[in-house]
Amino acid sequence: MSNKNDKNIFELLHTIDKISYKMIVKWQQRSDNDLGISHILVLQELLNEGESRPSDIAKKLNFTPASLTHLAMKLTNQGLIVRRQAEEDKRTKYLSITESGKELVQKAYNDGIEVRRELFSHISQEEQQVMLAIYRKLDEALSKPSN
Repeated sequence: MSNKNDKNIFELLHTIDKISYKMIVKWQQRSDNDLGISHILVLQELLNEGESRPSDIAKKLNFTPASLTHLAMKLTNQGLIVRRQAEEDKRTKYLSITESGKELVQKAYNDGIEVRRELFSHISQEEQQVMLAIYRKLDEALSKPSN
């Protein structure tokens, strides 16, 4: 790989990271709560999977158990999730999403769509198609098993 190619890839990666960060900031500015993307990911996981053990959520989202505990405490304090102990083993805990949590996930999803609409309104339909083709190619590359 040439030096020029390395520079282009670095600039591309830097720009993608910058855009992703700005999109998250815009999304968070639309919100009337103090939750971050990690909190929403936990809520989304509970919405998709139903009641789950914290350790399973942490593993699936690639969070440390300690960070999931911290996130879950905040979500519990805000009434967005509930925690229960298993009857058969009091050491085992389960988390589940509340109706308020479901509503918040839906609002976050809608806010995310609006941020993306605003962003993609700056490029033409043709540019969107090219971008989609590139991202499909990258997704395919990432989906292939590593050697």
